[in-house]
Amino acid sequence: MPRPLSHADHLKFVQTEGWVKKGSARGRTKTGDHHRYVLRLSTGEVLSTRVSHGSGGIGDQQIVSTILHKQLQVTEDDFYKCVRQGVLPPRPAPEVPAPPADSLDGKLVRNLITKVKMPKEEIARLTKEEAVAAWQAYLSSGGR
Repeated sequence: MPRPLSHADHLKFVQTEGWVKKGSARGRTKTGDHHRYVLRLSTGEVLSTRVSHGSGGIGDQQIVSTILHKQLQVTEDDFYKCVRQGVLPPRPAPEVPAPPADSLDGKLVRNLITKVKMPKEEIARLTKEEAVAAWQAYLSSGGR
């Protein structure tokens, strides 16, 4: 079970990782008895947490577990490494699909459409080699 969580450690964590302090609808940053913070992950997911204005801590293990795992989405070890050593917790990198191996260069496609006046449907059926050959044929003909 997680150990008690001090409000100072919670605040230091969100500041160290670069969470953004959120204001109220009226623009105030002090809302009620908590500061609100958000963090946009590289995957597009947005995390949010509330940090108490108080100087004490949270002793209830269930609440501490909720804060760590659901709000901050970190392990207890990663939380304390961030607070005590400034080590940012591991976060998932966004999934970036690899471009198709034989995809056509955007500039080449644009030139085939605008200069060669080739229909898009025809370009879509070309292999990379055929598209390059069509562009080279256009250039060797003097642009006619």
